[in-house]
Amino acid sequence: MPFAQKLSTLRNERGLTQQEMANLIGVGIAQMRRYEKGNSSPTLEVIKNIARTLGISADELIFDEEERVAAAKILDRKLLEQFEQISRLSAHDKEAVKTILESMILKGRLEEVMPSRTDAAWSKQMREVVDEFRQGAAEFADDDIESIVDEAVDAVRKAG
Repeated sequence: MPFAQKLSTLRNERGLTQQEMANLIGVGIAQMRRYEKGNSSPTLEVIKNIARTLGISADELIFDEEERVAAAKILDRKLLEQFEQISRLSAHDKEAVKTILESMILKGRLEEVMPSRTDAAWSKQMREVVDEFRQGAAEFADDDIESIVDEAVDAVRKAG
């Protein structure tokens, strides 16, 4: 969809008039009309203002869905928004989020490899997963890691 049409569609979906949109993004009504007719292209600063006003990424505004860089990698829009918010946290809080994510990924991997009964192959895979987790969680004591793994295994067994 051309930019002009996309802008008009998104503005209308948000229930904004051209005048309201122009005011919110800091341009005149005549310029807003030119954008929506395709007679003028906004500057990068205006594109940022449009994206913020519409509550979308500039990527979504400029590209069609199949062309988007971020959408091709993260399809869940809410998750993408959360990652954007996480990027603004302190370094300490980012590390805490990474640890939580690693734990959830570990849990998912455990669910993938956990057979219905205990066997040698599962034990080997489990050791490999735990070893990989240990490498990513070097700042944690072995007892802490064992506790996290035990909790993940218990959760998987209860869910299964």
